[in-house]
Amino acid sequence: MRLPRLALTASLLVTSGLIGVATGTADAQGACEAFEVYTPKHGSASTLVKLSLPSGGGTELRKFGVELNAIGYSASQNLLYGMSSGSRVVTLDRGGNAVDRGKVHGVRNATAGAISGSTLYLRDGMQLVSLDVSPASPTYLKVVKTKWMSWLADVDDWDFGSDAQLYGVTTFGAVVSVNPVNGKVRTIGKPHGLPWGTYGAVLMAPGRVLYAINNREKGKSRLYRIPLAAPKTFTEVASYAPADTTDAAGCLTAPPVVDPPAPPPPVPPIPQPPVPPPATSRPAPPRTTPPRTTTPTTPPPINQVVQPPPPSPAPPPPSKARKTPPPTPKPVAARPKPDTEKKRRWAVTTIVLILGAGAAAGIAARHRH
Repeated sequence: MRLPRLALTASLLVTSGLIGVATGTADAQGACEAFEVYTPKHGSASTLVKLSLPSGGGTELRKFGVELNAIGYSASQNLLYGMSSGSRVVTLDRGGNAVDRGKVHGVRNATAGAISGSTLYLRDGMQLVSLDVSPASPTYLKVVKTKWMSWLADVDDWDFGSDAQLYGVTTFGAVVSVNPVNGKVRTIGKPHGLPWGTYGAVLMAPGRVLYAINNREKGKSRLYRIPLAAPKTFTEVASYAPADTTDAAGCLTAPPVVDPPAPPPPVPPIPQPPVPPPATSRPAPPRTTPPRTTTPTTPPPINQVVQPPPPSPAPPPPSKARKTPPPTPKPVAARPKPDTEKKRRWAVTTIVLILGAGAAAGIAARHRH
């Protein structure tokens, strides 16, 4: 970790009175999140650090196999653009994942970088170089403009202010502005007592508060806070391990806050129809349901052939001399015996004889008259 003595240094500065107790307004004006890259020795690997201002606390994200410098932050793409060894463009996301975009022609040794819109403004020696960083542009990652600065502004990093001017600190400890259109340099102020040296990392925080890191001052890299409203004053905020090169970019836009979806509104209850009042009239007698009857199914008639009975013989005429004996009552059936059939035959024979005798008597009587 690059910041082992950050808390101790800040505590000593507050105790000694070099740093006053900040008000809420000051914190709000100078607060932001930013990125810094530092390289302990020229030609060695760079380390990406996420800085938190105004405290100056930092968190190392990752190390790279190359030296990075002149980085700028594109808010629309949420990416960092920077230059690596060999004039190659590298992009970094918030997690520190790097993508090599290839070599750029027209840039030799860029030491300062800042993005406005879709242009990365680089300081390359005495020149102000404009590099297109719009992926949709046909001149993407190409130099589109070069301007000579009005005088040697030996600044090793800069950042845009709210007035669209670039701000940095020279090796002589002076705060200057650079017009990105015509390259004109102007002195803003000279903070009293600000050490000379290479200010390789510069950030413009909200409220026009300039933060600048001196790469090596008394064996440390030191972070200073310079309010542009009073550019002759400064405050040391934090100190880190020394470095040969540093660079910074920000402030970062806050990631979008995704609120959980609101619960659906409650469904209003369905109104129930009013209950009618009870009837006061005499209630009708309950209906009685008659028992269910089953209609019997009449089978279809069966046509039977009825044989007519044989004609009975004509009765004999009445006889005056003799009366017809009363009919013999039908014998009661007795328990059948072995000669029952024979008796029946005799009975029938007797009846026939009686009837025959009666008939003969009738005929004889008619002949007499």
